[in-house]
Formats: sequence, structure tokens, C-alpha cells
Amino acid sequence: MAERNKRQNVPVKRNRTLAVPLLITSLLSLGVSYYVYNLINTPPEMPKVNLEAYWGPYPMKSNPDKSIRSYSVEFSEVMVNELRNLLLHRRPFQPPLEDTGFKYGFNSNFLTRVLDYWQNKYNFADRQNFLNKYDQYVTNIQGLDIHFVHVKPNVGFDVDIVPLLLLHGWPGSFREFYELIPELAYKSGNDFAVELIIPSLPGFGFSQAPARPGMGPLEMAVVMRNLMEHIGHEKYYIQGGDFGHGIGSIMATLFPDKVLGFHTNMPVVGHPMGTIYTLFGSIFPSLIVEPEIQDRIYPLSKQISFLLEETGYMHLHATKPDTIGIALTDSPAGLAAYILEKFSTWADPHNRKASDGNLLSNYMLTHLLDNVMVYWASNCITTSIRLYAEAFSKKQIAYGMDMIPTSTPTWGIKFKHEIFTQPDIVLKLKYKNYLHTTIVDGGGHFAAFESPKILAKDVLQAIITFREFWGVKTVNQTPQPEPIKATSVHEFTVRDIYGRNIKLEKYKGYVLLIVNVASQCGLTNKNYDQLNELYDKYSKSRDFRILAFPCNQFNSQEPGSEQDIIKFINKRNVEFDVFAKIEVNGDNAHPLWKFLKRVQGGSLGDFIKWNFSKFIVDKNGVPVERFGPNVDPIDLEPYLAKYW
Repeated sequence: MAERNKRQNVPVKRNRTLAVPLLITSLLSLGVSYYVYNLINTPPEMPKVNLEAYWGPYPMKSNPDKSIRSYSVEFSEVMVNELRNLLLHRRPFQPPLEDTGFKYGFNSNFLTRVLDYWQNKYNFADRQNFLNKYDQYVTNIQGLDIHFVHVKPNVGFDVDIVPLLLLHGWPGSFREFYELIPELAYKSGNDFAVELIIPSLPGFGFSQAPARPGMGPLEMAVVMRNLMEHIGHEKYYIQGGDFGHGIGSIMATLFPDKVLGFHTNMPVVGHPMGTIYTLFGSIFPSLIVEPEIQDRIYPLSKQISFLLEETGYMHLHATKPDTIGIALTDSPAGLAAYILEKFSTWADPHNRKASDGNLLSNYMLTHLLDNVMVYWASNCITTSIRLYAEAFSKKQIAYGMDMIPTSTPTWGIKFKHEIFTQPDIVLKLKYKNYLHTTIVDGGGHFAAFESPKILAKDVLQAIITFREFWGVKTVNQTPQPEPIKATSVHEFTVRDIYGRNIKLEKYKGYVLLIVNVASQCGLTNKNYDQLNELYDKYSKSRDFRILAFPCNQFNSQEPGSEQDIIKFINKRNVEFDVFAKIEVNGDNAHPLWKFLKRVQGGSLGDFIKWNFSKFIVDKNGVPVERFGPNVDPIDLEPYLAKYW
């Protein structure tokens, strides 16, 4: 019996003997994990920056000219003749492999078309005038002459002026923003107007390059901060993508007392926890990634494969920028191919399948060559790509700027084909006041070039939100008229889908079609398609506008938020004006709709019967005809024609 008990007790002792090292190992693992977690989550100290660092050539001038001087882009006759001669006498290119499109790089057959157009059809004088259509200046900042476009709004004293710094990246330039400028620089129904400052980054375009190594994104952020102060702006907003995102993000971090809000169309951060979250999300994506962008990140193998294929240029720029710079400086054909290939693939990776890279589907060739001309005329390709070498230097990486939190309110817009996409949970590791993400089901890396209207609307909405964050309410300064006394729709003010207050007096001289809409109604598809058709047909050929008002009063068929409605109308490529969701019946009906119903009563009562009721308003703002939901928009053509 004693022997049996002895045998039974042996395993118990052995288990206890094993338990001690297992416990120690577990505690050590927990300790190491806790140490590593704290290590990767402890931000580095805020770097000390020299606001007066000198980047110009030596010897320094004793009294440098720091005035703000007018500047004009010049395509001199000598430069144009030299360029045409180089294009004319270029060597023949090797033909592309069959059915490769842009998979091996820029298709040489299509490049021949591009270069022939550049040589023979690109109007250098006309494009010079185009680039000079907005006021431009240079001024000396930290020893460098910095070029910038400056667009000031023409508004009254009762309107707040909002300074907005627009920052480009590579291979972009200040030219990227020219289609965006008219979408931003006007009053647009708000109680503020946007003043645009669009610099060429140092070493890009017509801004002088630093004379010595060391100017990375942080140092450029200091230059941009000093430029804004020199212009006279102590506080301002920033928008940027590509390197413009990185520099803007650093400015928001270093100078939160000056940057009132940061809008980015490339919202990414290089935080170590971001990698952990992304890897974890590959197993449990619903816990990490918003469902709308899940396919932009996973499967990870697909994303990694794309990045490996498309970022070879980055390694070359970061290690031997001057070598590739020499080749591109000497060859306009090489420069055009090198730059324009990025405008193809970064707009949508599927463009690699097309023999023309689908370039002409996304852009006008003249506009693309405008941007190439900025690089050629200023001879800046080498100095522009040196920024990569500085950005990936040990010094710049040691700053750890993506790990330093910023309190500056931040807003991101994620276009479908952006090179790299991150979920909001990663972005909030850095941006502690990350207020909003707009998800766009289309577009790519060059948002200002590709989608200026979408980007502009988003920037304006972000500014409204930033102002509210700081306690500045965007208000309607004009009280609504009483519907029973009003004589014209032009007397009313409404809020559009992006939150801007719109005075309808802006539509004076236009024939209007005002309609209440819904996105989940049985009439939705036909009405939206035909409203688009009407707008496309008559908005330019006639003075005609469509004003659409979402309403959820009919069987809850417009249940979503205004952001949901924005996604819906973007998906349908709606270009007519869409306003904030309202009520059209009852005591809470918008005053405009009370007025419409009073002037044009219905057959069975004044109330609106269902979605897609329609009012025609003449050029004087008077409602003249009313149609029920059963009348198709396209059938209104003969009725509209009476009021052209």
C-alpha cells in the first residue's frame, strides 16, 4: 500500500516542479511584452527645431532681399526651341512587348504620341499665360527664394477670410491645384471665404533648392511655417497629399498653435502599432478596418505585392537621386515617361493593362504636360527627388514624427486607389482629434488633379467642422423670409449636403427644377438617371439648374446620414446641386418648401404626396409649375423650354 501511494505521489511532485519554470517564463513573457508595448507606444521627445536655419549658398548676403516680389512663369523662346529640337532628334525607342500595356513601364508606342503632341501641338505661349492666370510671388525664406501662388477672395468686410496652405508632393507641383482653385476660392454661401497659398516646395518648380544636405520634411515644414508668417498669417489651415501630407502633418505636430486644422487626401502614419493592428486585422478584419475599405487593405499579400512592384523608384530616389536626375535632366522624353507613368498607375493600378495607361481617360494631355513643363522649365527634377534621400535619412527617421501625437483637428479623405490605405484606428494613434474620414469609391493619388470638385467640397466641409471645433459656428447671416410674404425663391437660404449655407439668390437668371429626393425609393433609379440626363443636356446649353432636397418623410426611404447621401450621389456621379436632408410637410417643413406649396398647390391639397415631386421655377425665382412623382423628369423638357 505504501509503495502504491509512493508511486501515485511521484507525478504530483513532477507537475509542481514544472509549474515553477512555466510561471517564471509566463511572467517574463508578460514583462517583455509590456516593455515592448511601452517602447513602441512611448513617443519620442518633440524635436528642437531651428526656425532660423540657413539653407542658401555661402557667403551669406548681409542684407538679403526679403520682400515679396511678383513672379511670372516664362517659357523662353530659347528654351522652347531647345526642347523641340531634343524631341525632334530623339533616338528611336524599343517597341513594347506584345499585350503588356504599362506593365513594363511607360508604353513606348504611346510615348511617341505624347512627345509628338508636346513638340507640335502643345501651345507654349498659351500655357505660359494659363500658368500665370493667378498671382505668383517669390520671397526669401531662410536663404531660399520660395515661389508661391496666392489667390485672395474678393468679398466684403463681413466675411471671415480663411487662409489655406495647399501642399503638393512628387511628381506633382503647384499646377496640380489649378482646377481646385475656382472650387475653393469663392464665398460659396458660407460666412467665410478661402484665401489660397500654394507654394512650390524647396527644390521643386520655381522654388530654390537647398545648397547643402539635410533638408527633409521636417525642415521643409519649418520653411512653410515661416512662409505663412512672412505673408502675414499667424493661424491657418493646411491641405496636402503625398509629401504634402507628410509636411502638413509635421506642421500640425510642431506648430499646433498655428495650424487650426489639417486636411489630408493621403491619411497614413508610420506608427509601429499600425503594423500590429494591420496584421491582426488580416485575421479579424471587422475589429480593425471599416467595412467600406476592407478590400483596399486585405488580402495583405495583394497589397504587399503591389507596393513591391510600384515603389522601386523610391529606393532609387532615396539612395542615388543625382544619378537618375542626370538622365532625366538631359532627356525630355525620359522625363515625360518617368513622371506620366506615375499619373497612370497611381490613379488606378488596373491602368497598367491599357496600352495608353488610361491617361487620357483621367486627364487632359495638355494638363499633364503643364506639370511636366514645370519640371523641365525649372530644371528641378534632380533637386525634387533628393527629398526622398533626406526623408529616409537616419536623422529624419530618428525624429519619429509619426509617433508624436498631435492635438490639431484632422480630417482625412480616402480615395479608392490611393497607393496605401490605413484604417482610422491606426490614424487615431497620432491624430488625437481625428474628426472624420470621407470614403470615396473612386479616384486615386492625385486627388486635386483627378477629382477637384469632390476634394474641394470635402475641404470646405472640413473647414466648417474645424471652425466648429474651435467654437466658431458657421451661421446663416440672413434671416429666412416668411413663406406667406415671400415672392421669390431667391429670398431663401438653404444648407447644402456639405453643410454650407447657400443663398438662393445665386440662382438669379436660371430656370430651376426643385425636387425632393430619396435614395431607397422605387422611383429612385429612373429619377436620378433622368435628372442627370437633364442636367447634362441643359446646364451648359441653357441657364438651367437642378436643386435636389433629400427627405425621409415618405416611408423612411432616405434614412441615412448626410455622409451616407454624399456616398450615394458620388456613386451616381451626380453633378447637380444636392442639399441637406429636410422635411417638406408639417410644422417643421423648410420655409422654402412652405413657399413652394403655397404658390403652387397640389390637386388634392398643398402637401407633398411622395418622393420626387417637382417644381419648375422661372428665372425670376417664381414657382410656375408643379408635377407629381409619377411624371418622369425627362418628360418635363417641353415645359422647361417655355422658360429658357
